[in-house]
Amino acid sequence: METCHEYLRCDKQDCIMYGREDNKRCWETEGTLCNHKGIQIMRNKLEGTKETACAGSGCIYYKAAKERGIA
Repeated sequence: METCHEYLRCDKQDCIMYGREDNKRCWETEGTLCNHKGIQIMRNKLEGTKETACAGSGCIYYKAAKERGIA
């Protein structure tokens, strides 16, 4: 599966995920620039991992990865 910045067509070149070539995913990485309001709200409401917040916020990249068995 393509990276999050490719999938979302994100051009934030200063994001830690931009151009990354390893298999680490954005939901496993703190400090990304994908500060989607839904993710931030879920992080404030829930205790747990960033992945929990991404799943709960309805992130379309996370959802696509889960459907492909990656998440």
